[in-house]
Amino acid sequence: MRENRHDPIRETHAATLKQEGGFSLIEVTLALGLLATVLISIASLFILGGKQVHQGKSTTSATALSHTIMERIEQLPYTDTYAYFGGADTSTSLTVSTVNTGNNANQWQSEINSRLGPNASAVITVTPLGSALPLNMGSASALQVKVAVNWTEIGRFKSVSLQTVRF
Repeated sequence: MRENRHDPIRETHAATLKQEGGFSLIEVTLALGLLATVLISIASLFILGGKQVHQGKSTTSATALSHTIMERIEQLPYTDTYAYFGGADTSTSLTVSTVNTGNNANQWQSEINSRLGPNASAVITVTPLGSALPLNMGSASALQVKVAVNWTEIGRFKSVSLQTVRF
């Protein structure tokens, strides 16, 4: 008679073969769905990041342009600050746009268009400051100069402004 002995190696090998059946179709489908969800989330972050970079570049360009305009104005003598843009001693305020032709502010419009788009513009405002009556450009003890660069980006109005006081 033959003894019925257990062979531990055969039993372990048989158990291993039963456990190594592989992944089921449901497990593979769930893993692919999870991977797709993560990849779509990451891709949307790249798109959002690209928009933020573009907006940052536009804001930096607008700030640089307004700084350039302000530097040019600060090179002018005090009395020429308002006269350069068509103001007179009797003017109580002065506002000029770079879009309008026939004034010295228009010289910056082509650069503004090239950097920020065709609908962009700048507005320069000169306001007299002081206690003289009547307060006008000729009697002011200081002038407030404000440069505002305006543009539209992704359907939204954007603006950057710088101001200074000239004595």
